[in-house]
Amino acid sequence: MQNYKALKAASKVFVRKQAVDNIEELQVVKKCYNSDTGEAADDSVKSYTLSEVKREIDQCKSEVIKQQSSQGEWEALETDLKAL
Repeated sequence: MQNYKALKAASKVFVRKQAVDNIEELQVVKKCYNSDTGEAADDSVKSYTLSEVKREIDQCKSEVIKQQSSQGEWEALETDLKAL
């Protein structure tokens, strides 16, 4: 979830377990506000499973590895060009 740490620090988001149709859900509740008036609006609730969160973490790690590889390629090119 994007900006989770900052939102949590500002008390704009929290997590909870909630029973929905007799099934426990893991939820992230985000406080919402009307952008025109600043008044509180209905909270946004998003349900997650731990496997979904793990999949997102794995995807982020994969992207980091790809970016590091790309960075290495560009650094090698830069080194060769500077050597000319």
